[in-house]
Amino acid sequence: MILFPAIDIKNGSCVRLVQGKMEEATVFNEDPVDQAKIFESKGCKWIHIVDLDGAIKGYSVNQKIIKEIISSVNIKIQLGGGIRNIKTIDKWFEIGVERLVVGSLIVNNPNLVKKAIKKYPGKIVLGIDLIDDKLAIEGWVKKTDISPVDIAKDYENLDIASFICTNIKKDGAMQGIDLNFILNNTNIFKKPIIASGGVTSLKDLQTLKNNETKGIEGVICGRAIYEGKIDIIEANKIFEIN
Repeated sequence: MILFPAIDIKNGSCVRLVQGKMEEATVFNEDPVDQAKIFESKGCKWIHIVDLDGAIKGYSVNQKIIKEIISSVNIKIQLGGGIRNIKTIDKWFEIGVERLVVGSLIVNNPNLVKKAIKKYPGKIVLGIDLIDDKLAIEGWVKKTDISPVDIAKDYENLDIASFICTNIKKDGAMQGIDLNFILNNTNIFKKPIIASGGVTSLKDLQTLKNNETKGIEGVICGRAIYEGKIDIIEANKIFEIN
């Protein structure tokens, strides 16, 4: 399994939100590049970066910082936020991003998503951000009537890298994972998913590892790392066990 430590960038700083609420942002490091270097020094193989400002405004707001992160560390970058057109997708892959996460485009321009998947097989991740089993887009401020089942049917035959299934009600709340939510989504999607939302402890990570064979590729973890609830080195040890 893969541990994806999260760097969410808002106003140039590394922050964490609670249930995606921008007004509840806590700054944990004013230098996201420094934070990326910390994750690299602790043995992480991936970093999950979200341009929070970009997710709201619809374009890459923190592009300069993200480019600096890419050039400063030698680990894989999974990036989301503000990706709305093929030009932006092309640009980020040229710069060196390993995977791109699209969420709002699933609703607003599904044909573009499918075009991008065909152009970059195994490189596009679908962000399945859910409130009450319905997709939320545009920085989670807009709820749709689209379910994970709808998305699975529409994209099942395409070469997608993965699906990030985020439990928005759990995200940043430090209340532990909802295993039923996660396993329900592993049953819906044919490809292993990345779990997101609610991870609070090493026990949560061990639970996910124990269910890896049911279809869990990895987990995104943010606030629990920043608040010292999860030691990255110990977390990586759990996931590296066969």
